[in-house]
Amino acid sequence: MPNSKNRMKIGVVSDLHADASKANKELIPFLISAIEDAEIDILVLAGDITANLSEFFDILDQFNKAKLQCRKLFVPGNHDIWVKKNGRITSTQKCGIISEICRENGFHPLIDSPYIEKNIGFCGTIGWYDYSFASTDYNITMEQYEKKQYKGKIWNDKRYANWENSDKVVAKSFEDKLSAHIASIVDIVDKIIVVSHHVPFRQCLHYKGDLDYDYFLAYMGSEGIGEVCLKQPLITHILFGHLHETVDKKINDLRLICSPVGYLHEYQQDELQTYAEQCLTSICLDE
Repeated sequence: MPNSKNRMKIGVVSDLHADASKANKELIPFLISAIEDAEIDILVLAGDITANLSEFFDILDQFNKAKLQCRKLFVPGNHDIWVKKNGRITSTQKCGIISEICRENGFHPLIDSPYIEKNIGFCGTIGWYDYSFASTDYNITMEQYEKKQYKGKIWNDKRYANWENSDKVVAKSFEDKLSAHIASIVDIVDKIIVVSHHVPFRQCLHYKGDLDYDYFLAYMGSEGIGEVCLKQPLITHILFGHLHETVDKKINDLRLICSPVGYLHEYQQDELQTYAEQCLTSICLDE
């Protein structure tokens, strides 16, 4: 591993959105180069690579062929699990396919099981939302949030996320599975890092007092993710995505980090290396 045996360097990035623009797709090799230069021990991709499975494979294959000298961990994002509503697979089934692609390309799928490196454990979840982040400033019912649309704008999970249950049930099931993963390693590690695509605390969000904007913050995550993490004192960090805003803050003793790429449109080729370096956040832990 690149760093000394008493230090672990973790790199995190999320929301590559390779299917969003030409620049997003062109960023991948620059991001891989930035990861190589950072000499990290553990790479965490916190979801939203692309909804297209063949493109998803190609991108992870690029990471694999680069022969990075680090362990690679992954949790899916909501875009990754999108399917056609009239298609042949559900989002749950697509999660299974994503995990297979991860394993084929040297990534550990944290939604399936924890990963332990020396005395540090990593547990992960896609997370989901149960509308617990809905603003309290408006008279919007839960039934209205379930529709996932406001003034003609639609949250695209309505079109493409195909779970077998309601959002609240899905969110709770992911929270319960995360709790079980954490419980399975607490006796054999000294520290735990949680990776979630969805946002773990409402304090990470910025409500603008504008219903057109604030309405959609209800789909950012759930209070349950944060509650699960606050219960376990071994958890020191939560690495997450989905927000498309950089976050590095503390809640109680937890350090929260979101380090997204987001949607790129006007970037020139010579700007991509600099942007890739900015998108990768590295943290160092004593083992």
